[in-house]
Amino acid sequence: MRPILISCHTRPVIAVKFNKDGDLFFTGSFDGKVSVFWSEPVERLGTFACDGAIKAFTVSDDSKYIVIGTAINGIFIFEVETGLKVKTLEFSNKIHVRDVDFSMGSQEFFMISYESDVKKQSVVYSYDFETVLNREQPARREIRRRDIDHYYRGAWGYLNKTIVLGTQNGCIDVVDTKTKELLLSYRPHTNQITSLAFSPDYSMLITASRDCFAKILDPETLKEKRVFNAQRPLNSAIISPLMLNEGNPKYHCLVAGGQEARDVTTTATDQGGFEITFYNMIFEREVGSVRGHFGPVHSVAVHPRGHMFVTGSEDGTARVHMLDQDYFTPAYD
Repeated sequence: MRPILISCHTRPVIAVKFNKDGDLFFTGSFDGKVSVFWSEPVERLGTFACDGAIKAFTVSDDSKYIVIGTAINGIFIFEVETGLKVKTLEFSNKIHVRDVDFSMGSQEFFMISYESDVKKQSVVYSYDFETVLNREQPARREIRRRDIDHYYRGAWGYLNKTIVLGTQNGCIDVVDTKTKELLLSYRPHTNQITSLAFSPDYSMLITASRDCFAKILDPETLKEKRVFNAQRPLNSAIISPLMLNEGNPKYHCLVAGGQEARDVTTTATDQGGFEITFYNMIFEREVGSVRGHFGPVHSVAVHPRGHMFVTGSEDGTARVHMLDQDYFTPAYD
């Protein structure tokens, strides 16, 4: 594969995502900007500029709005088509956004925050999106809080009935969104959970961690189904949508990461683990890997049709990879 190199950020690319239809993808960076591109052909459409380093962003199902969470300056909401900033949710400088995510149907979104005041706690809030757009001071609903082992990543469960939350010490909590009750709690990792993602049909949950492991869990019980030892700290993991392909399913997951950024300058790029690895989810074996970045890979996103993927790295670049036709043959099953 010969990737398309995107160099439009001046600081590390912390997150990449496709919209639901797959015609657009987004790259977010610590430089305070999120850029949007056509996916085919790859063409830059515009940039959403925020105050503060980007920590996370999420796009509505109809691709009309993007919600961007920044490190210290709150949440910014833009219209995707026009680039118009329609809302800013400002917090005190002691509240830091760690993750945001739209629900299925985009009627709500949650925010994971870290409050660095005297209590030093992590709080998960839910916002009604229509209310956020129409009210000057929209109310927020507290879902869950943790005083120790703070939340870092989250994802909405099937039909928005639950929110799955990952902590800095490797624990996963499943919380009922209506009753706020803690339904399940399990610790699959020994270090920070850096990524949580469901399969397209919500039958599996994949996690990535700084403990060098990616794991596939049963969303109903959190029982471990598959374990992948990447032998390097991981920042992102995702299940390929090709698992639902009726004609030629590919039961693959993609994991990415690499050595800590502070150690990069003393390490050869071929030993830092700055690559994207494909694993067969049935046999737990490596299918192949893709290299090219010169720093840890922070995020990987796969097109809804599964024929291309995008990566973002500490080196400040994003790369668009079109999968070769050979990948779709039985040789890569």
